Amino acid sequence: MRESLPLRLEDENARLKKEENSLDHAFATLLAHGQVGKTPFRKERRVVLKNEGMDITVDLFSGPGKAAVVVQLSNTSNNDPWRFSEARLTADLSSRTARPFAIRMDRAEIINGQSGRIAVVADLSAFSLKEGIVDLALEIFREDGLQQVLVMMDHRLLRK
Repeated sequence: MRESLPLRLEDENARLKKEENSLDHAFATLLAHGQVGKTPFRKERRVVLKNEGMDITVDLFSGPGKAAVVVQLSNTSNNDPWRFSEARLTADLSSRTARPFAIRMDRAEIINGQSGRIAVVADLSAFSLKEGIVDLALEIFREDGLQQVLVMMDHRLLRK
C-alpha cells in the first residue's frame, strides 16, 4: 500500500501539469487579464450586481465548442479583504454532478478599493452528461464558505 501512494501522487502531479498547459487554461488566463480579443470568445451577456460590500460584474461568453464566464469583483467594503475559496461547476448544484473546467484569477485576495477577475472556461465535455447536453451552474465561494456568485451557463453558449 505504501508503494502505491507515491505513484498516485506522481499521476496526480502529471494530470495537474497537463491541465496547467491546456488550451482552456490558456484562454482562462487571457480572459482573467482582460485580453478577450486574443481568444475565440465573444461576449453574449453582462449582468451587474451590487452586494453588500461587493460590486460584481458577470460576463458570459460563447466560443467554438466552449463557453466562458468572467466575474469581476470590486471590494467596496471597509472590512476584511475578500479571499477566494473555491469554484464549482455542476449540473444540479450537487457534488455528484461536478464537471471539469479551467479557472484562472488575477488575484486571490481583493482588499477594499481593489477589483479582481475570475475566469472560467468549460468545453463541450463539461456540458455532456449521459442524458445529453445540459446547462451548468458555476458557484464561486469566498474564504468564509459563503457563496459569492452563482452563474447559470446555458449550453447554447457553445458555438459550433
